[in-house]
Amino acid sequence: ESTMGSSLSSSVEDAKKNLQDSIETVLMKKKLLELKQMKIQRDVQLANTIARTRDMVHWMGGFFGVLITTNVAKVHLFRSGALTISHFPFLAVPTIFLYQCDLAYGTKMERVYSETRNILRNERHWFNEPMALPPYMEPAYRSLMESHNERLVTMGREADKDWAKFDPDITDEEILDHSYPITRSLALHNYGVLYNQGGVSVVKKP
Repeated sequence: ESTMGSSLSSSVEDAKKNLQDSIETVLMKKKLLELKQMKIQRDVQLANTIARTRDMVHWMGGFFGVLITTNVAKVHLFRSGALTISHFPFLAVPTIFLYQCDLAYGTKMERVYSETRNILRNERHWFNEPMALPPYMEPAYRSLMESHNERLVTMGREADKDWAKFDPDITDEEILDHSYPITRSLALHNYGVLYNQGGVSVVKKP
């Protein structure tokens, strides 16, 4: 009886442990899916911001192009003085009006959407890189990606690329080494910065 009781107790403990592991795996995969969705939303938002800014830059470039062309024509063809600041509203207001018309009735949003997709798919930005996750999440991530890609391949679609990484992220020294010169100057002023074989070691001043 003691042997049977011991065996039954052992089986119960194993079942509890397996159930606990299964629950932890499910919760971990749920968390991974949430992180993936958050990354997608962040990436789309940043890419859309860049795309809208590029559209604005194109309009500003067109405005200044018209302004320069008008000035050149006015000076060299009509032999009159260049445009003054008082003429600025007569060019700026129509440009702003046309910009809003393009948004309201034109294809601005479609162009911005296409540019957003191009940024996400074909350009290299930090937000397009896999996000760094803690190493303890890697087994659940690999299992999730394997099952997900198996379904995609079964459907005849291309497997998804990795959206997370578990290697050590960029170090503080590497970040400082690739920062703006003024940032390095401020760090040099507030900290002791030592360059060793091309690397940067930051030591806080006492």
